[in-house]
Amino acid sequence: MTALEYILDGLEAELALERELGVRSIEIDRALLVAPSGSPGVSRPSGSVVPVSSSASSLVNPSRAPIKQPNLANKSSDQTSISYPLVFLHDRALSAAGVEMMGKIIAALGMTEQTAKVVTTTPLPPAKVYVVLGAGALKKWFPGTAGAPGQWIAVEGGASVLVTYSPEYILRFKTVTPAVKKIKMDMWTAIKSVLRKI
Repeated sequence: MTALEYILDGLEAELALERELGVRSIEIDRALLVAPSGSPGVSRPSGSVVPVSSSASSLVNPSRAPIKQPNLANKSSDQTSISYPLVFLHDRALSAAGVEMMGKIIAALGMTEQTAKVVTTTPLPPAKVYVVLGAGALKKWFPGTAGAPGQWIAVEGGASVLVTYSPEYILRFKTVTPAVKKIKMDMWTAIKSVLRKI
């Protein structure tokens, strides 16, 4: 097995897991992965050629439009000048599955990336309501403040702050047990309560 086959097998396994979790419904068709003309490739038993080194864009089927993801406001230059009704705060960059999950949550709230942002780096943008995604984010953004998932907390400055679960925490569970369903429902119920504050 070549290194590339190992990577593709891992990617297929990861996508299968995400389909199981209901996060993603993407399939990989190895027949679509072809080397650009004139570049070195690895011959596969099926006769197709898989590129050894090429840009990720050459591996994507151009006939399919990319999934619309929420804008992760990570650049400090545009965060302080705009005030948002709702800002989700996380302690680190979200995985692709986490970004997709947050995109679904924002859409389900009837909001867009212009009215709700997911922020992972400082400075803290002005907002009417902050939703803190997980204990790590609470410690990063509001040090010394305590709060449990589903709890509204008071912070300096008068903004409303809701603490809830991190999408990365929820996505860690490989099987959806009744306990995981309860966590998801608690998170969604808490986030829906934000609509009364904005």
